[in-house]
Amino acid sequence: MPVTDWFIIRTLTIPSSWVAVLLAILLTGIIVWRKFGKETEDWFSGAAILFLLVWKFSVVITDFEMIIDSPFSILYFNGGSVGVILGLSIALSKLLLQFKRENWQEFELVAMLFSMVMLQSLYQIIMVLLNEASPWQKIVTVVLFVLLATLTWLKITSSTTWQFQLIVLFLLTHIFVALIQPQGVLQTPLIVTGIFVVCGLLAHALTNKQHEFTEE
Repeated sequence: MPVTDWFIIRTLTIPSSWVAVLLAILLTGIIVWRKFGKETEDWFSGAAILFLLVWKFSVVITDFEMIIDSPFSILYFNGGSVGVILGLSIALSKLLLQFKRENWQEFELVAMLFSMVMLQSLYQIIMVLLNEASPWQKIVTVVLFVLLATLTWLKITSSTTWQFQLIVLFLLTHIFVALIQPQGVLQTPLIVTGIFVVCGLLAHALTNKQHEFTEE
């Protein structure tokens, strides 16, 4: 969903996408805490904070000359799409290393997959609420992501087969939604989902391999 609305706080102009990201992270954190407990919410919060910090301060990399000319501009800008991808990659890499140290526990895999789906679903729904678009585009986006989030809530703990199917469904759902949105498939949120899916498939494969090794 494209950004059409902005929020002005004193001299700071904030795009609706920033608001959607922060609200989606906050709400997902609460849901994860309620469903999986405080310990799981702790690693989610840690990953989210790391992502936000890298995203924010990656502007030093993407707009180095601007920061040199005006150091205080770092307070008003972020690394954009490059910062999002960089922040997400670093946060997820740190999370995977943590799961590796813990011998790929299935409980953590389930929580991670659940968090990814909820985070993107909530972001999409909030973006629909905050921005303008055709009514049918809004309805389709909300309905599909609500159905995806609901199915994930109900089935993510059922079996490893369901976990794999939900990862694939996550990607297919977002591709379909992106195709009906004005930006098409060339949009940062879909790239984020792609990174989520790659990370999810990797964690799923390594977790299953660890369990097979343990059972032998």
